[in-house]
Amino acid sequence: MNRDTQTGRRTVLKAGFAAVTAAAIIPGAQAELKPKAPGETKVVAVMGDYWHNPISQEVQLRDIFSPNTEWRILFVQSNRFFTPDLISDADLLILSRSSAPEHIDWRPDGLADSAQKGGILWTDENVAAVIGNIRDRGMGLLALHCASYARNRAIFDLVGVEPVMHNQVQPLWVHDTNQDHPITKGIGKFFISLEEQFAAVIKSHYTTTLFMTTAIHDKREAIGGWCLEDGKGRIVGLLPGHTPDPYGVPEYREILWRSAFWAMKRDIPPYRG
Repeated sequence: MNRDTQTGRRTVLKAGFAAVTAAAIIPGAQAELKPKAPGETKVVAVMGDYWHNPISQEVQLRDIFSPNTEWRILFVQSNRFFTPDLISDADLLILSRSSAPEHIDWRPDGLADSAQKGGILWTDENVAAVIGNIRDRGMGLLALHCASYARNRAIFDLVGVEPVMHNQVQPLWVHDTNQDHPITKGIGKFFISLEEQFAAVIKSHYTTTLFMTTAIHDKREAIGGWCLEDGKGRIVGLLPGHTPDPYGVPEYREILWRSAFWAMKRDIPPYRG
């Protein structure tokens, strides 16, 4: 093989690899914007940041929902991929992302020799899209852990609480589960071995408290879960979720399961976890 042939072959290979990479990334990302198929349930999840492990969050939530449903669950792995178009036909939005900019941005080639910060989730456009889809279209919202710490007045008002910062990471008891609400009816007191006890101050008289938490070390009592309706939409706020531990507790997994169906205004089937 002569030098010209080798050079040409390398050029073709480079072009081929570039084409494959582009096909795998750009059309793949755009494909998720395709309209829902008839009868399909579309769930969009925005989770994970510097303080919260996105790998365990995604694995655990897929383990809760995917084997039991035929939902299409799209995890947004960088704020750059969250757009109003993405949620324009979503049935449920799951949030566990604070207001801080991403510490590390998404890299299309999978390799990085330096850290590059990403953007923020709560742009004016994204805030308007989330609120509009919930209130006007009836999209459900499942706001987990740090979602209530959005530092955005419109999102605070939507979720219906003011957050109270946690103390040390410690074991928690979950108790006083609301036996009159379908999300928590029949679920008793349970234990989370290690967790960050966020608290919430309820700001709306339309809000229903779902359960309380007690921190083992500092004895603080706090509201840990709530729900409300806003316009055509329903919102559930659940504060456990800083560590992987809550997602492995059977009672909490069932609460997450029920919350998703309640937020979408659907009958709640038995959890088969």
